[in-house]
Amino acid sequence: MKKNIFLALDFNSINKALDITDQTKEHLAGIKIGLELYSAIGLDGVKKFEKFKLPIFLDAKIFDIPNQVARTIKVISNLETVKYLTIHALGSLEMLQAAQKASNGTNLEFLAVSVLTSWDKKDLELIGITSEVREQVKLLVNLACQAKLSGVIASAQDIVLVRQISKGIKIFCPGIRSGQNIQDQKRTLSYKEFNAVADDKCYAVIGRPIYEGNALENIKNIINSAN
Repeated sequence: MKKNIFLALDFNSINKALDITDQTKEHLAGIKIGLELYSAIGLDGVKKFEKFKLPIFLDAKIFDIPNQVARTIKVISNLETVKYLTIHALGSLEMLQAAQKASNGTNLEFLAVSVLTSWDKKDLELIGITSEVREQVKLLVNLACQAKLSGVIASAQDIVLVRQISKGIKIFCPGIRSGQNIQDQKRTLSYKEFNAVADDKCYAVIGRPIYEGNALENIKNIINSAN
């Protein structure tokens, strides 16, 4: 089976992050450095993961005025270690385009966050969005396509929907859970269900189900569950 798991390092210990990455690296398509870890280690800390020769996905979820976003991208794009960077599609088409323009001449690729996998329709309504979740995802994915971004962050439940909009855009899917243990996620699929609808441009982003406990054993079990 193709390697399609990005390990989500969503904690604040660089030693733990390096150790778990080392344990599981042979089974990974890449690693995701979450906002908590990034806040603890900064760009200099991110460089310590270069030795694994794995694509790094920096989950900064940038959302600001276009000028400030562009200036931030200029800083991050100087670090060639980072391949993917998240940016909120809700920030507007202008903001997405400013980010893309600021990255010209670099290898940095953007992943537009659509609707968080911890959100459902009620969460959208609380911030004044009356659309159904799928309609909101569709709208934001279309913005990402208009801005010519490389990928989107979306629930695995939305893979088919995203593919109706774009055949080529990369799809990174958090919220991969099994059974009743969905933790703080709401729109989830198991890894087996993910693989049933995923193509070679889809990636599962998995954190706690791997690093809570024996990381190597956990990732092997997750991969075997898809057989």
